[in-house]
Amino acid sequence: MAIFENPNSPVQPQIGTYEWYAKKDGIKTTSIYIGMAGKQATFLCKGTLFRGVSELQRNTFTSNAPDYNALDTDFIVGTAILFFEKNGYECIWRHLSNDPEDELKYVKFNQPILQHTNSARILDKYRLKAPEKNY
Repeated sequence: MAIFENPNSPVQPQIGTYEWYAKKDGIKTTSIYIGMAGKQATFLCKGTLFRGVSELQRNTFTSNAPDYNALDTDFIVGTAILFFEKNGYECIWRHLSNDPEDELKYVKFNQPILQHTNSARILDKYRLKAPEKNY
């Protein structure tokens, strides 16, 4: 079962940068994904904790509107978490920063396995795009 390391510090919803990482035998082994929330103003603030829960639940399966022909980040990250947990790792979410602009800085430093280190985008090999519409 995934762990939320510091869900109330700062008080949520909070814009900023967060990380999913895996550890085994109490030692951090790999950064899975680093994301951000709140860069774009919305009616309801969706903070870093909301994003972490959404990914853990794999809330969205496909994206890339209007064709919806690519796996969504929520599904990709959630599936990676399931994979690590099935293989004996603990997966932990943590709030890293109150600034969403810090995402790329943390991606470059932590080098998460799902992302390009120069853009923070999910690696294309995990998107599994299909040529047909409404995949």
